[in-house]
Amino acid sequence: MRKLMLPALAGLLLLSAGRAHADEARAIIEKAVKAYGGEEKLAKLKMVRAKARGTVNLGSDVPFTLEMVWQGPDHLKNTVKLESAKPTTLVETIAGGDSWSSRDGKPGPLSAIKLDELRTQAHVHRLLRLTPLLRENIYELAELAERRIEDRPAVGVRVRSPGEREVKLYFEKETGKLVKIERLLHDASAKKEVRHEEFFRDYEDIDGVPTAMTQTWHHDGKKALEMTFSEVHYPDRIDPAAFADPRPYTRRRDVVYGHKSGVALTMDVFTPKKDANGKAIIAIISGGWFSSQATIDDAFFMNFVGEPIRRGYTVFAVCHGSQPLFTIPDAVADINRAVRYIRYHARDFRIDPRRIGVTGGSAGGHLSLMQGTAGDLGNRKAADPVERTSSRVQAIACFFPPTDFLNYGKEGAVAFAEDGVLAGFRSAIDVRALDKKSHRLEHLTDKEKLEALYRRVSPIAHVSADDPPTLIIHGDADKLVPIQQAEVMIARLKKVGVPAELVVKKGAVHGWANMEKDVVTFADWFDKYLRDTAAKK
Repeated sequence: MRKLMLPALAGLLLLSAGRAHADEARAIIEKAVKAYGGEEKLAKLKMVRAKARGTVNLGSDVPFTLEMVWQGPDHLKNTVKLESAKPTTLVETIAGGDSWSSRDGKPGPLSAIKLDELRTQAHVHRLLRLTPLLRENIYELAELAERRIEDRPAVGVRVRSPGEREVKLYFEKETGKLVKIERLLHDASAKKEVRHEEFFRDYEDIDGVPTAMTQTWHHDGKKALEMTFSEVHYPDRIDPAAFADPRPYTRRRDVVYGHKSGVALTMDVFTPKKDANGKAIIAIISGGWFSSQATIDDAFFMNFVGEPIRRGYTVFAVCHGSQPLFTIPDAVADINRAVRYIRYHARDFRIDPRRIGVTGGSAGGHLSLMQGTAGDLGNRKAADPVERTSSRVQAIACFFPPTDFLNYGKEGAVAFAEDGVLAGFRSAIDVRALDKKSHRLEHLTDKEKLEALYRRVSPIAHVSADDPPTLIIHGDADKLVPIQQAEVMIARLKKVGVPAELVVKKGAVHGWANMEKDVVTFADWFDKYLRDTAAKK
């Protein structure tokens, strides 16, 4: 019996110790609440406006100004003007479930790392109201060991809450005022997480609340930023225009266009806020036949959105099933499904089903060409009305696409052979077929069947006179996708009378700087061939 009771007793002791630490933590917060004017006063501080000036270490100290607006619980906007040799204005905003950024007035998405950081900053603002830590049971508090911070005794509280980064708050032991915040931050330049510390000093009374007017930030113990606030206000109301979305489009995320193997196939829809022209561009999200929803927020992909939106196009960013779980034939089927879905719901999307273009780069370019050459009129016998809808498109514009996997770079070179240029992407074509004898899915290894498969997913094998006008932009120094792939494709299209054009980028490899300028050329192509007189297919 004694042996059974000892572990139980130890558990009770640990539980008691944990409660004691939590009680001590609450006592620290309660003292801080009094130091900041009391619970009633802090409960009203649901908004902040502030302006500051300082320097940030970007290799050397660069002067900057900051304007910050926070509205609880989840609206935050930072406007930073870097006063470097080339002045730059950066705006980063979260507004509930939406987010965006801009650089020198050019709006775009907020990267995943920046979004996480901005959400953490908003979370810290909520914590600094202090009263939620005492009243809301989502917060787990623990006392931290007493330490000296800037030669002052300080007591600390560790705050944890579901879905948020852990935050450590340190308060001056004597006064109860905040002296430091500590947490982890992803340093984009160092490409790793660092210990982020914010030190607070030079308190002034603002609207009856002690407010630190100077902040110093350290990353892994090294000073990263210092700023002094010239204005801090705690308003009762903030004009909604402060968080107005400057982007010229609305975005519907995760629109489900189909299901496969128990998972949803999704796309994001970008619709112009004004002057929509009724035309659609399908942008295929694919690199190495890998497709990720997160890629849509990359600056590279947003190049495919900005210019078309400016001209009134609705842009559909389509994701497909990715290798290695799914292969190229699966991706081709997914894009067919996406086109059918978009056309079937054309009225809902306010587009003309007769004017749909497709674009992409590399694997996305390959899938664009497959859609243009091998799209079909639909299965009239299908029970699903979407499957009865045509998957043909009316124009193609793409970057450096693979077009002939059996003659890759030269006659007879198989792209996916062990010594082939695309050997590193063999999982994308590692098709399994049902063996009727073993009743197992076996890897396709028969040479003739493999060649038939490579041919089936090569756009050049499907070229016909009714294919849509096609534009390809390709670098002549591309080693991954030889420019020969574009040359033979364009020649084959021209041979059957299809309007086709190849733009060669001299000295360019698999991608180059300022590709957004080439998207303007794409938009011109779509303007030309997605006119009202576009063929009805």
